[in-house]
Amino acid sequence: MFKRKLILLLAVCLICSPVLAKKKKTLPSEQAVFHNNQGISALNRGDLERAIFEFQTATELAPQYAEPVSNLGVIYKIKGEYEKALSFFNQASEIDKKYAAPWSHMAAVYLAIGKSEEALKAGKKAVKIDPLLADAHYNLGLVYWDLKKKTDAEKEFKRATVLNPNLEPVHLRLAEMYREEGKYDLAVVRYRLALNVSNNPQVWETLGKLYLEMGDLFKAQNCFQKAIELNPNAEEAHLQLGTFYLNQKRFDEAMAEFEQVVQLNSKNEFAFFKLGTLKMEQGDFPKAIDYLKQAKAINPNDADAIYNLGVVYYKLGKTDQAKEEWEYVVTIAPKHPQALYNLALVEAKLGKFKEAGGYYCRFSSVAAGNYPAEEALSKKFIEEKNISCRN
Repeated sequence: MFKRKLILLLAVCLICSPVLAKKKKTLPSEQAVFHNNQGISALNRGDLERAIFEFQTATELAPQYAEPVSNLGVIYKIKGEYEKALSFFNQASEIDKKYAAPWSHMAAVYLAIGKSEEALKAGKKAVKIDPLLADAHYNLGLVYWDLKKKTDAEKEFKRATVLNPNLEPVHLRLAEMYREEGKYDLAVVRYRLALNVSNNPQVWETLGKLYLEMGDLFKAQNCFQKAIELNPNAEEAHLQLGTFYLNQKRFDEAMAEFEQVVQLNSKNEFAFFKLGTLKMEQGDFPKAIDYLKQAKAINPNDADAIYNLGVVYYKLGKTDQAKEEWEYVVTIAPKHPQALYNLALVEAKLGKFKEAGGYYCRFSSVAAGNYPAEEALSKKFIEEKNISCRN
């Protein structure tokens, strides 16, 4: 009851104070605007302390100037001091109730601290105040994305890019969305739009991987080459380009790319795995063993590298060592079909039919139709040896 009376009293006071009701908005001084702009410049170059000083100066010169107050909130949002950021955004929204930016930033902060409902309210408030603020639509889209409302998220993201085509993060978010939905052509369009804004080597890498998913290998190659042109130290691009060359059996070019990766990162297990695979393809088994051992040393849980190591040993006639590697594989990856099948073959050759049958059973349970010839042979062995497979 007290609260209702208080609201009524405030309403009466506003009605009784026509001078306050008609008071015009006070424009900030030129000096305050200057310091706010200096703060924005400092913020853009990453000098947060200087930016804080400039925004504080602007607010000291013009206490009713909402923008530098909101900008202080942006800085504390960047620093991860969310409660402090919210206090500045709230203060800015009180100073100027028609200023949408603080509400947009509040939506982002609430989302960051896991308060989705508050984020949704703030995001809706921002776009209601200023339907033409692209950042507000983007942040509201992020809230909808978090709430699993993909249709609403897509609508807001697209609206943001209509209002501001230079919002690279929004194009990338839409690209990710389309990629997840299997709408690859639309994803390509959004990646290309992002690249129009910023010729980012990481985006070229991502687009290259998308082309790989689409089976367009030569467009993928072009993307990886572009990423390397822009950043010669793009480790992932070198790795992907090397894989492309390896699949094309262009071994010298593949070797050069993988060796470049190793120079950039001597702990890149995938580069050593690829180098080992390359040497397997060339028939240089001793060198293949060296590279695959290095991959295993870097990551003892790299089942595929260790499986290939077993294959090389087997090709060299070192059956015991091959078996040892494959047994290790099925301890770290119990559903590795190739290792299970090869262990079954080895045990069968040794006359250990019971052990072979066990491996054939395990292989059959995980093959899932991906290895039809091997599955047929497994089934035949199980039937001939009267093996009982447990579910």
